[in-house]
Amino acid sequence: MKRCFRKDDAIMFDYDLTRTKRKTVEVVVFRNGKVGVKAPYWMSRPAIENFLSEKSAWIQKHVGKAGEQNADCQPKKFADGETYFYLGNEYTLNTGKQTDRGVRISGKDLLIGGAFTSSDERCRRLEKWYREKAKEHIAERVRQISEQTGYVPNRITVKTQRKRWGSCSSRRNVNFNWKLIMLPEKVIDYVIIHELCHLKEMNHSKAFWGEVERIMPDYRQYRKWLKDNAGKVEWE
Repeated sequence: MKRCFRKDDAIMFDYDLTRTKRKTVEVVVFRNGKVGVKAPYWMSRPAIENFLSEKSAWIQKHVGKAGEQNADCQPKKFADGETYFYLGNEYTLNTGKQTDRGVRISGKDLLIGGAFTSSDERCRRLEKWYREKAKEHIAERVRQISEQTGYVPNRITVKTQRKRWGSCSSRRNVNFNWKLIMLPEKVIDYVIIHELCHLKEMNHSKAFWGEVERIMPDYRQYRKWLKDNAGKVEWE
């Protein structure tokens, strides 16, 4: 449900409110700058607004940061000349050099056949290609890193995740956002290591970060890259 938060008679921000069976209220600023709020069924609207008032400075800060990261990110038209990322490298979309309907990389071009198909169709085919590549790359890196660390998940899933790059469940299943395949390989490795370390420490305690650092001593630079640059690879 779309809501508008006001403070001192000024509109501060819009937010999407979701009611769940949770016990506490949670606010998140997505990479596109939108604000989401999850609240218990029993919590009153004034109580939610009080919570948002207390968090308003934090929310504004992160909405502003998302805006800065996405300033140069315009909605894609899936047309020739647009830039797309794969494993951290930039490629130029070209629909005129390939006769079949597949997708492939050639030099600095990302080729997709069908210059006269609709942008929606090109979007679907490009996303399908990205998803397939993400499943292949992530599965292989999880296997290799699991052999190195001994942290072996029960199941690996690559899917769409609105606010996370990865997650780990209490059932020892790890999930990854398919858009990871657009990021540099070392950044992907950081996310994988992060989630696999949750198989030992299901929290973000000092012990957890110590384990991440043991496996990847320079993880901080990739964590910072993710915070500062991830929005640049988005196409939405």
